Amino acid sequence: MASVRIDGDTLHIEFSGWDKLWAVHGSFAIPLANVAGATTEKPPSFWEALKIIGTGSIWPFKMAGTFLYHGEVVFFDYQGEESVLVVDLKQGTSSYKHVFVHVDEPDTPEAAAQRINDALPQGR
Repeated sequence: MASVRIDGDTLHIEFSGWDKLWAVHGSFAIPLANVAGATTEKPPSFWEALKIIGTGSIWPFKMAGTFLYHGEVVFFDYQGEESVLVVDLKQGTSSYKHVFVHVDEPDTPEAAAQRINDALPQGR
């Protein structure tokens, strides 16, 4: 799970505990100018991804790390069938096309997506 916050013009996605280890990745600090938008819509065939580095387990359905998903490099830190925050990044601004994260309670993916979209520069 991750905490999601906006500080100035930067989106911070911070992993804690085991998620850092499973994902083989530290936290993200993404300039808002590089964010195309945020949703909670999982794409079709969410679980059909080829792991590059990280954890992909069928029990308890944990995906964490960098994956190749339909020809695009994406980051997953997700478990189960609950809703997920999906951060879409602008082409050419990152090695990732999307970042999929499960957010820490009491935050929700829907609230985090709304905060991110509200903070994006006009004319994204």
